[in-house]
Amino acid sequence: MPISDCSPSYADPRPAPADHLRVSADHHVVTPFEEARRRAYDIVVVGGGGTAAVFLTGLLRLRPEARVLVLEQGPFLLPSHAQNLGLAFQPLMASAVASPWRSEGELEVVAQVPYLGGRTLVWSGSCPQPSLEQLAGWPDALVRDLEGYWDPAKELLGVQPADALGPEYAVLQDQMAASVWMAAGESESLSLPASEKDLSAPIAQSTVDSGATERFSGVSHLLRAKAAQPGTVDIVTECAVHGMTQEDGRIRTLSTDQGALDVAGADIVLAMGAIEATRLVLSSFPDAPRSGAGNNLGSNTASFLTCRLPRGAFQGLSDDRAELAALYVDGATADREFHLHVTACATTDRARDLSRIYRLLPDMFGDDTPQRVSDPDHVILLVHGLAQLAGDPASPSASSVTLGSDGATVGTYRLSPADRAVWDAMDEAADAVLRQLAGGAPLEYWDPQHATWSSTPPDRRMPFAYHEAGTLRMGTSPEDSVTDLYGRLRLTENVHVLGGATFPTRGSWNPFLTMAALALRLADHIGKNT
Repeated sequence: MPISDCSPSYADPRPAPADHLRVSADHHVVTPFEEARRRAYDIVVVGGGGTAAVFLTGLLRLRPEARVLVLEQGPFLLPSHAQNLGLAFQPLMASAVASPWRSEGELEVVAQVPYLGGRTLVWSGSCPQPSLEQLAGWPDALVRDLEGYWDPAKELLGVQPADALGPEYAVLQDQMAASVWMAAGESESLSLPASEKDLSAPIAQSTVDSGATERFSGVSHLLRAKAAQPGTVDIVTECAVHGMTQEDGRIRTLSTDQGALDVAGADIVLAMGAIEATRLVLSSFPDAPRSGAGNNLGSNTASFLTCRLPRGAFQGLSDDRAELAALYVDGATADREFHLHVTACATTDRARDLSRIYRLLPDMFGDDTPQRVSDPDHVILLVHGLAQLAGDPASPSASSVTLGSDGATVGTYRLSPADRAVWDAMDEAADAVLRQLAGGAPLEYWDPQHATWSSTPPDRRMPFAYHEAGTLRMGTSPEDSVTDLYGRLRLTENVHVLGGATFPTRGSWNPFLTMAALALRLADHIGKNT
């Protein structure tokens, strides 16, 4: 959750060099560009992240003979999520990022993860299904269609409640759920679920044949598709697409940093992050700004806290294994949404439990996080809140993505009074939850600036906006949307858009399950109609 991305992750998105971590992929993984340009394809997918993987999986179930080319801007780095691979890979969760754009306004645009697999190499795995109320701004026909895709998307991603991930989710999980449920019942802004069990966070982490669990990562699905369809699915890495050239209403040529690619009118699927997809549309179509492309930018503001309580604040914790918890609770003001993602860890033996904690606990981002959460004398809590920064397609002064006069991509965030109010409400709700969890025990906060624990909370508000969406929104007519109800770009005949860019509105919930459901829906549409 928090960052989907495609899902966007909660990784610290400040750029850091990762060249020394790059892995050279051999021909079993990637196809040379010169070889790909000599072949003909039915579908070209631009972007090699989580939505591309879900779309490709769904498409090949219907059309295993389809010839598909995936173009990924970055190299091959990891074959799976960093938490599936062990503690040695944890530093990548903060350093394998880049920001190829300029941020203006009140918040910075969160960084991308520019490798095959994208943000699903490092994301938290949080996968809530939005309620009908949370999709109230979406076209009715689209919402009805999605009812048939939630369960298949959950199955593909391996979504299950945190308390099903392993025996570590036991006493601490139950006690914290009881406290958070009580806090929600006393709060004016938190939603009270039907039962305490409903607070268990939905995590995309499936159980594999060995009995272990693995966090969903798009790269492993892409590699499996490549292996299962040799000669049919090709993946070209380090191949950023900079422009699309249209002829007779269809895209015929893609301009890439490895040269021009003649796609012969194949179907093009933009499975990129919202910022990247919007940049490509704006740079390829002079009329794109007039169509609304780039406006309606919605995102999430974020507040993160790391806290600790004495181990004795909880009763009956196991000494024989780690105790973990992962909870998810919605909240709202009159016109905005937010949610809190609360995870926790207790262990009496760091050496015994650390590798298991790293694999199972969400939100393992930041320097020294695995070591910090495995404190034998304390229960460590990670409280991550995301609040709605609403897009506004009608206001020229609202948040937007544009191209600067120098050709650079510019992301501009402007907060409205309602955006600020929901951020305040979320922070107040987080404090109320922490008071309930503490039950009078001394609560301490990690101060990252001074690298120490303090009784005073540090500045919790992140300077970044997460889960960007809405800039190529779906709708029923050109007057209210940039893409149609299947994400087809109205400016041309053969380009479809996947991911958060197509969301008509954006709440606070982690968007990846919704992105996956839309990807399966588009796979069905293209598979049955082309």
